[in-house]
Amino acid sequence: MTSRAAILSIGDELTLGQIAQSNSGWIAQELLGAGVTVVEHRTVADDRTAIARAMKELASQVALVVATGGLGPTEDDLTREALADAMDCVDLVESAYERRVLEERFARRGVTMPLSNLRQACCPAGAAFLANPNGTAPGITARVGSAQLFCLPGPPHEMQPMFIAHVIPAAHALVAASGGDSVALCAVHSCGLPESTAAEKIRALMGRGSNPLVGTTASGATVTARIRASGSVARSGGAQRAACDVEQAWGAYVFGRDETSLSQALGELLRIRRESVALAESCTGGGIGHLITSASGSSEWFAGGWISYSNQFKREFLGVAPQLLQQHGAVSAPVARAMAVAAAHQAGVRWGLSATGIAGPTGATNEKPVGTVFIAVADRAADGGALAREFRFTGDRATIRLRAATIALQVLRLALLEQSELQLLGEVCSLPKNSP
Repeated sequence: MTSRAAILSIGDELTLGQIAQSNSGWIAQELLGAGVTVVEHRTVADDRTAIARAMKELASQVALVVATGGLGPTEDDLTREALADAMDCVDLVESAYERRVLEERFARRGVTMPLSNLRQACCPAGAAFLANPNGTAPGITARVGSAQLFCLPGPPHEMQPMFIAHVIPAAHALVAASGGDSVALCAVHSCGLPESTAAEKIRALMGRGSNPLVGTTASGATVTARIRASGSVARSGGAQRAACDVEQAWGAYVFGRDETSLSQALGELLRIRRESVALAESCTGGGIGHLITSASGSSEWFAGGWISYSNQFKREFLGVAPQLLQQHGAVSAPVARAMAVAAAHQAGVRWGLSATGIAGPTGATNEKPVGTVFIAVADRAADGGALAREFRFTGDRATIRLRAATIALQVLRLALLEQSELQLLGEVCSLPKNSP
């Protein structure tokens, strides 16, 4: 129990599925990095009795509980009252200091503080406030039974800095007091491998109970191997050795470790080569450009692009030949190649990347169902042609667009590595390189 934790997420909007739960995964990873294992995630509605019951139950099972949500000023924000109940029905006490902090915050904004916000200056007797530099809801920490319980606000931009400032030191102290051993974490990211295939390639590393422990997670077109080593294995670099084994098994599908994104990996390749890419997007609607520009410094290797939805736009601004559109349709390999070539030439850069497809739910035909996407890469330093690849992505419109944009970055990355022969997730076939 000593180095174990639980996460309690509070809010009707979570239990009703109105918003996605984003805090608990982040919290669990941060605690794991500090050597504390999360053994339970629990979500409860804005119900005082249910919240208090969950707090007491979790506190009886683990040494650290992190609760998020329910610290606002409205009547349905019941976390502070529920915490008082969980602490054997102690009273709520107003803090003169926290009241002054709230009043000064509103005064600086030139706004009169609503009386309802005074609730945020109250906490259970025997508990302590945690400063919130990014919002009006301070956190609260208290002992519940033998566990330390932290109540933090729900918005991530408020919760995360408070978690790092207050919970992480408590987690380190917990591990030290319990004589906890070293923990080392590592993540290896790949793109374009189906998760089942990725897992099969590293099956020998994935035995339950092994040290290091290796598991896979999938998100869109990305599969990640998450590695955790403990004890002497962690101290001797076991996590890094396992990461190397995963990289060897997955080969060029791997684009980086830990916090490295696919955009960053692609950008680093282009930066080293002192080359740039331009885009011509249709079905992705700027999604490729969005992923690229999420990487800091992308202006060094990304020239810009065109969002070319209509055939008229493709003809007038990218110079796609009318006969190509008439003969093959906008969603075709020849048009994808023409778009990529035009992007590179008109931007005056070496690489052109294009995507054209049917994201749905309308626009499909028997020959080209929803999810059909053609992605092409043009290299001006080659023979002036382009390589087009055909894909069939599954999912709703948003999923298809995101997968297409992500795979497009990997298509370009593999072209830079001269590994275009690798088959990617959803790919139908590799089409011959030729001029548009």
